[in-house]
Amino acid sequence: MIGQFPWDPFPPGEPDPKGPDPVHALAYRAAVSAADAYHAVRLAVRREGGTLRVGNRFVPEGRYREIAFLAFGNAANSMALGALHALGNQLTQGFLAGPEPVDPDVPFRGTRVPPGWPGDPVAETVVRSAQELAEGLTEQDLLLLLLSPGALPALAGPPAGMTPGEFAGLLMRAHSSGADGREVALTARVLGTGGVGGRLAASATRADLATLLVERGDGATVLGGGPSRRVTPDERIEVRAILDRVGLVPALPSSIVNALAPAGGDDPPARTARPVVIANPPDALRAASEAVFDKGWTVRLAFLQMRDDPEAAAQRFVEQSETLYTRESLTPDSRTKGVATFAMATLGLPEGLDDGPALGRFLTRARALLRRREMSVGLFRTAGDIVGTGEFPPGAVVGAPTDPGPKVHRDHARAVRMRRGITDVGAVAIALYPRPGAL
Repeated sequence: MIGQFPWDPFPPGEPDPKGPDPVHALAYRAAVSAADAYHAVRLAVRREGGTLRVGNRFVPEGRYREIAFLAFGNAANSMALGALHALGNQLTQGFLAGPEPVDPDVPFRGTRVPPGWPGDPVAETVVRSAQELAEGLTEQDLLLLLLSPGALPALAGPPAGMTPGEFAGLLMRAHSSGADGREVALTARVLGTGGVGGRLAASATRADLATLLVERGDGATVLGGGPSRRVTPDERIEVRAILDRVGLVPALPSSIVNALAPAGGDDPPARTARPVVIANPPDALRAASEAVFDKGWTVRLAFLQMRDDPEAAAQRFVEQSETLYTRESLTPDSRTKGVATFAMATLGLPEGLDDGPALGRFLTRARALLRRREMSVGLFRTAGDIVGTGEFPPGAVVGAPTDPGPKVHRDHARAVRMRRGITDVGAVAIALYPRPGAL
């Protein structure tokens, strides 16, 4: 591994990457570093001159008797460490839940929640532990709610009348019938119980609440099922329309159909504090494109966010990249090294699933679409390798190498390894077109 997980993604002064794909690797490194969950928390929570900053609020440093945290999702360890290093002994209680065991440097308890669909029975234990912590806080205390992608399976319980397995099955059927990742997450938020839909925040009846989140592009409200924001009538209407579209409403129990009425459901009290996004896809895209630009390439944005399934996303990305490259009309005398195009992608997957197989499908389709011998496409998940079985690398490249020296098999994907997960703001897609004659 490179660096010391998770607060130092790369050692200061580390040389540029080498190998057949140094430009892809450089962009990947920049994307992960810029959206690093640990550093994002350190920027959002800090003490300066007797003032405590928490997100977008500022209070006297002695305002709180004690500060507690709840951290959920793929970056739970990173975010918890960020809070611990920012607050020191002021951080007196904490609980984590995510796909990794609690890091040894985090002196708080937690539960491992494997990747998967909302409806895992472990969510009941997680939510109970989180609610017990929140309920014990007073008006003199602060609760930090730290959310990252992957929080949803830890917080979403089944609706009344459904088992966890039945709830997971409903969401799987919705996805296989055409609901994208955001729509599945919204459905889980509206129909689910446990900590979603504002229920977790409702447990902190007395303490101040501050929600900080790493967002992957589906929206801050649906991340983790929106544990600090109650469901709105418009959201119920939207979920009813989603389930109508995919043909699942006739199979739903009447209690669930009734809960989708604008005034349906059992909403907890509303919280007024809005979640503060501390890292998101634009952070990763901006840093990746600037790193490549600094190496003499022309950079272009293909898409800010792609929610299509892997094959459709690959098709759209390659076609748009070809269009952007053609517009530049490069010649062997052009001063740029070539054109680099960028996009962020969720590949239509619901939050919490292992996206490794989907990345493989994207790259397989992209390789089949390559029209130029010198072109290459890379896809890199900013969650590193913490999600899934490890069968799929966190990053890979197909097509021509950007370093003409190494001899590679162009028909095979080349892994670009990343240290263990730092954050999760989605997957970065990069296409490189060197200028004619550059390779």
